[in-house]
Formats: sequence, C-alpha cells, structure tokens
Amino acid sequence: MLLDQKNNNMLTPRLTNCKECITISNLIKDIDCKLSDLANLLYNNIVFMLNHPVEYSVYLDLLNYKRILLFKYCNPSYAGCYTVEMIASKVKLLKYK
Repeated sequence: MLLDQKNNNMLTPRLTNCKECITISNLIKDIDCKLSDLANLLYNNIVFMLNHPVEYSVYLDLLNYKRILLFKYCNPSYAGCYTVEMIASKVKLLKYK
C-alpha cells in the first residue's frame, strides 16, 4: 500500500490515455515482441533443457488477436462490434502475462 508522507493518504495511480499506443500498427508490434519473447523461451527450453513454464494459451491468444488486428487493419468494418480500444485492452493484459 502506497502512502503519501505529508497527508498520510493512499496514493492513487494516475491513468493517462495514450493515443499512440492504441493504433493497430503499434498493437501488432507489441504482439510481435511478446511472441518473440515466448518463442525464445521455448527455444531455450528445448536447446538447454531449462524446463521453464510457458503458457501456451497466451501464445495462441496473441496469435488470434494479431489475426483480428490484421483483418481490422485491411477492413475497418471487420468485427464492427469490437473497437480497437477494446482489443487493445486485451492485448495489453496478455502482454504482461
């Protein structure tokens, strides 16, 4: 728990809306970075027999979201009931899993 020293109140995190982070191209770059990290972990597990746990569901979910974003980039009306912001929130959650 974070406490402010002067007022002895709890500090609340400051949330900002980053407009550059929500573009489809930036989201695809984030997904590619996470996929490369997972791929390196899998490669090291095989080559060096490290036996680190890897969540395959995160890997598959990231691939699915990348496919959706690529389709949405070519056709903005694809999956019209879901906005890019909604997809971005899921991608950001998966990025830090």
